[in-house]
Amino acid sequence: MKQNLFTLFALLTILFANGQEKTTTYVTDPSGTPPDLIISLKHIRADVKFKPEENKVLARAEFIFTTNRYQTDSIVFYAPEFSVNSIQITGKDLLFKLRSSDWKLNGSNLVIYPPGSLLRFHSEYTLLIEYTAQPKAGAIYFIGWRPEEKGKRKEIWAHRPHGWLPYMDARITMDMYYTFDRKFNVFANGDRMDVSDNPDSTKTWHYRMAKNHPYFSTAIVIGDYNFSSSLSARGVPLEFWYYRGQEDKVKPTYQYTEAMMDFLEKETGMNYPYPIYRQAPVIDYMYGAMETTTSTVFGDFIFIDPHAFWQRNYINTNVHEMAHQWFGNCVAHLVNKDVWLTESFATYYAKIFEKSVFGKDQFQNVANDELNLALSAAKSNNYPVGSSMGGNARIYQKGSLVLAMLRNVMGDGEFHDAIKLYLDRYSFQYAQTSDLIRCIYDATGKSYAWFFEEWILHGGEPDYKVSYTVLDDTTGKRSTHITVTQMQEITNLVGLFRMPILFEVHYKDQKSDSRVEWIENKTSEVIIPNEDKKPIDFVLFDPGRNVMKKVTFDKSFEELSAQAMRASEMIDRYDALVALRSFPVSQKKSVLLNCYMKETFHLTKTEIIDQLSADRTDPVIGLFRQALNDSDANVRKAVLKDVFPVPVSLQSETEKALKDYSYLNQELALQNLCMSFPEKTITYLEITKELTGWRGLNIRMKWLEIAIGNGKNEFLPELITYSGPGFEFETRMNALLVMKRLRYIDDTVLANARSASQHWNNKLRDVGKEYLNYFGK
Repeated sequence: MKQNLFTLFALLTILFANGQEKTTTYVTDPSGTPPDLIISLKHIRADVKFKPEENKVLARAEFIFTTNRYQTDSIVFYAPEFSVNSIQITGKDLLFKLRSSDWKLNGSNLVIYPPGSLLRFHSEYTLLIEYTAQPKAGAIYFIGWRPEEKGKRKEIWAHRPHGWLPYMDARITMDMYYTFDRKFNVFANGDRMDVSDNPDSTKTWHYRMAKNHPYFSTAIVIGDYNFSSSLSARGVPLEFWYYRGQEDKVKPTYQYTEAMMDFLEKETGMNYPYPIYRQAPVIDYMYGAMETTTSTVFGDFIFIDPHAFWQRNYINTNVHEMAHQWFGNCVAHLVNKDVWLTESFATYYAKIFEKSVFGKDQFQNVANDELNLALSAAKSNNYPVGSSMGGNARIYQKGSLVLAMLRNVMGDGEFHDAIKLYLDRYSFQYAQTSDLIRCIYDATGKSYAWFFEEWILHGGEPDYKVSYTVLDDTTGKRSTHITVTQMQEITNLVGLFRMPILFEVHYKDQKSDSRVEWIENKTSEVIIPNEDKKPIDFVLFDPGRNVMKKVTFDKSFEELSAQAMRASEMIDRYDALVALRSFPVSQKKSVLLNCYMKETFHLTKTEIIDQLSADRTDPVIGLFRQALNDSDANVRKAVLKDVFPVPVSLQSETEKALKDYSYLNQELALQNLCMSFPEKTITYLEITKELTGWRGLNIRMKWLEIAIGNGKNEFLPELITYSGPGFEFETRMNALLVMKRLRYIDDTVLANARSASQHWNNKLRDVGKEYLNYFGK
């Protein structure tokens, strides 16, 4: 009996042990399920007119659709602020005009109730909706048409169809007819088939999307525009829209666009999937830009002349939005948890295009910004890239870093083949993360599921602690032992990371040894032989920052100095310079001066200037003088921003910056000089009195702030006017911020601040609230 009980106990123990299977935990995503589609829209033909003075849309939208259910009891469109005039459904041998009782407006939805026997399963029908809409700002924007906006540029624009077209999720083809005042031009999606004159001084513009695209990716822009045309190397037609009379901004704004098209076709392995590509700036835009199919809209604050190039140019945004024609429009993400398939790819391809034009240092500079944003987001939570809750820093910047790592792990050839297969297989369709994983497997015969588990489907980042020792074994052979410990908290959502990492040991004779090791355990040791027993200069863990991570690697002053001087990658030298921040200037000055003379990129140069900004010794003054004459405006900016007050020995050099090629540097020079040499303020104001600057009239705003602050109140009316609704949002923002700093308030400014605080542009709204809160105290 005892033997039988023992046997039973042993058997249960084995079964219990075998039952302890490893499980994997994922974040539950509220946007992980596709929407129910009672019907599938196939095509829209719409006639759209606008009455901008009344915020009104008058339209007739005809949809071709197929039914997805055996019984279609209702059809629901998103239609906020709609007033429906009539609805009818037609099919084969069928014409049914619905009664007003057959539909209702339920909140923001239009619910249509077709007779139960009318619609058959998987049959095709046409649905015609005639309606009027008076959308609130946030759906379509009527700008400059109200009396209080007198003098402001008149535009109508929308980068999504919500609120002016009846909407439901779909991939559709389109024939859109827009009728408006003939003095204005109309920008929309697809081929421009015809522009016809009407007897009532209007024109009708017909745009066609012959290939299906995501219905949400629909735009309309109407304004006082013209456009210039170009072609890519393969002959793709390109249109560069611009404000009439501002042709001089076309070249600096749209530069490299042809090269971007060529680059993306080569990198993706797929020709541009649509017949044309066009772009237009719009006023009061709240983002950088928005891709819509074939047609990108962007904020006119990056519609620039050459002097604004150094502040913010359109290049990265331009190629990002163009990449969406492949990732987002041709292949669209099915559910929002997979939005990274759209945004991470566009961010990544923009970064590597800049690398192709501006070099590896710029690539590392952008990646450095991405890393900082991603690690900042990690302080709040550990949501994954593949989550609708991940936030912008995950789906844009971290996702871009992850794709760079995936390419590094796979190799260029395999990565290129997999992306081409993904685009080919899912062209003009929806896709999910699992589809990309399968394409990678089918293209390479290798499973990279482990990579997606670590970097896309789960959150967190590796937090490495690195140290090394030099050891001699019993035979006298020397080697460098590098210890790597993963310090991140291990949870059911964040685990240990497995990645190939390069280790380099650099010696004082300027030679080095290296090896690549897969680091995947809690603690790993990498041994690099040093047969000649050379003295070590510095050790690098993941040179070039190929792996996204946090890292703690304590190094001596001598090691950091050697790395800052002699590491081959710009970002490794920069990391050493950043680590030198904790050392006193007296100890590091000569190192920084020597480093500066060898550096060619602004990120490292500006870091050195910042660390030396309080020093006034002759060698450092000489460095500042050299920096003020640097060809890179970013380097000149560092001196104008960080070196305050201006040393007398640099006064004349700084005064030259009042005529700097960069608008921002002119503003910084004016402010710094007036604060450093107040007795010459009137002279500096006289030199700059005709300058306006770029976005938000940056130089003029600084000029007015200084002039009024010095008692010239005759300029107050000009500043107050800039805060009003007759100006674009950045001018209004700058004016309110200047008046806050001047502690100025009156009834007019108060009214302007109140209107700003209720504006649909969140940036202007926040400044309006900031002004009101400041004086409300």
